[in-house]
Amino acid sequence: MNLSRRRFIGITAVCMLGAQHAIASENPGARWQGIALGAHADLRLVGLPAREAERLLLAARAEIERLERLFSLYRSDSALVRLNATGSLDAPGPDMLELCSLVSAIHQASSGRFDPSIQPLWIAYARAGGAPDQKAIAGARAATGWSKVEISADRIRLHPGAALTFNGIAQGFITDRVVGLLKAEGLEAGLVSVGEIAAVGASPGGGDWAIGLADHEDGPADATIHLRDMAVATSSPLGTMFGAGPAGHILNPETGMVAEANWRRVSVIHRSAAIADGLSTAGILQSAKELRAMVKRFPDAAVRAIDDRGNMLVV
Repeated sequence: MNLSRRRFIGITAVCMLGAQHAIASENPGARWQGIALGAHADLRLVGLPAREAERLLLAARAEIERLERLFSLYRSDSALVRLNATGSLDAPGPDMLELCSLVSAIHQASSGRFDPSIQPLWIAYARAGGAPDQKAIAGARAATGWSKVEISADRIRLHPGAALTFNGIAQGFITDRVVGLLKAEGLEAGLVSVGEIAAVGASPGGGDWAIGLADHEDGPADATIHLRDMAVATSSPLGTMFGAGPAGHILNPETGMVAEANWRRVSVIHRSAAIADGLSTAGILQSAKELRAMVKRFPDAAVRAIDDRGNMLVV
């Protein structure tokens, strides 16, 4: 299986910390790049003394590490991997419970299109290189359904054969947590990207941060939005592929089939990167009418969606 992790939001060069010597010298700070939840992470802090900025980066990296131990599918020691392996997670803790609460809200608002219980389907497609037979799809579908997940403060319990993936929301959730930590420690300006992007305060030039949008990590930005104290998340059906075939990674939980996407790309802007993340994932499966209705249930949310013909929907 050949997977290219999804990342569709490029930061335009004008905003890059240190892109120009004058900006770097007038706005001291620091930058860290790494991997979180299998995706590229990039933290850029400006307007702080270098030593203070480095201290905050260390704290942010520790927070990313802590949350990866909860939500990652790529770490054998994560709570999510343990839940999927055993079917039960005792004392899930406030972060896991809050994430599940957000999932429930987006699941309801999207009429079930956002459903982290599709992991058995995802596994079936991955094992078959994007082309599982109907028996495999039917077996996986029988184990899916967010409403079947039992959630309480004491325990999360899965039905036999069930498994979860938080890849459609955890990156945004971690982005929010990192932003909250940095702001509590005194950060007034910066960019936080842990799979999704949050803009904090003003850019080095004093205006909003310019964020370029693209369908793929290595693709050129074909649109630019401007953010301040807001986040943006983008989903594309072809951002991750199963093998060399045409099957994209976003699956329809109702049918068990690869999404017959209405959109080439859906970007959602919201003050919460987690909400933007979940809504953009669900939005790929929705019509324009459904997308508008879903987004209206989340105050201050906005959408920039592009279909295969290049037509844009702005909500």
